[in-house]
Amino acid sequence: MSPLTLLSQRIRPPLNASRFIALGVLWLAAGVGVGAVAWAYRDIIALLLNWTPALARGFALNILMGVLAMLAATVFGTLLGCLQVSLHRGLRQMAVLLTQLLRNAPWLVVVFLVMNLLPFEFQALDRWWQIPDWLKAALGLGLAGSGYVSEIVRGGIRSIPVAQWEAAASLALPRRKSLRLVILPQALRSMVPPWMSLYCAVTMATSLANLMGVEELMTSLQLRLTGQTRPDLLLPAYLYVFVAFFIYIYPISRYSRYLERKWSLYS
Repeated sequence: MSPLTLLSQRIRPPLNASRFIALGVLWLAAGVGVGAVAWAYRDIIALLLNWTPALARGFALNILMGVLAMLAATVFGTLLGCLQVSLHRGLRQMAVLLTQLLRNAPWLVVVFLVMNLLPFEFQALDRWWQIPDWLKAALGLGLAGSGYVSEIVRGGIRSIPVAQWEAAASLALPRRKSLRLVILPQALRSMVPPWMSLYCAVTMATSLANLMGVEELMTSLQLRLTGQTRPDLLLPAYLYVFVAFFIYIYPISRYSRYLERKWSLYS
């Protein structure tokens, strides 16, 4: 072993120890800073914690709207995406037109149109059924997101080699069965990560329902802020909402990136 190697081994441990000490000091300083801020705003923090149960119910409605919106977007968008690769020219052009229209339409406008076009109630099974505003907002977001799902499905189908279509045709499978049994299962790997990213975007967009009077997280917060006369409460309150969305959205976003890297390496 050379003298330089021995010297580097002797010097390296103090450097690592110094890094750990510096990291510990930084964590200690950060803890002291957070503690000082928490002490300075202790009354605001106590008020926000008192509001938390009501805000949590509003946030649960955001999550429910996001799930239902993605369900509607997946159903309609998958249909549009499959029609975009149809051999029938008329169906293909219609699907492309609808996809581009939905992708380039402002989400708030689509939600507003759906909420005003759907009836307040409808009659079925000899009784009247009401359609709540939050469900209308979820369907509007689902319609707006279906254009993006359509492009995800079309891209996933196009990523499958033509040889797979030919292999399915050699087994005398109709095109519809080939798409359902052979192509779509293989395309799921490339479709799941962008689908999860779209779900994150749709969930964040559920806060638009606040403008339509739906009592979700933002509406619940604003109703409580109207009873306060403290301008210094606005920034911490909206920061609280930001943290709630971040805690829910960030792990899903990170996991979608992990799946994308994992499956791209696998491919």
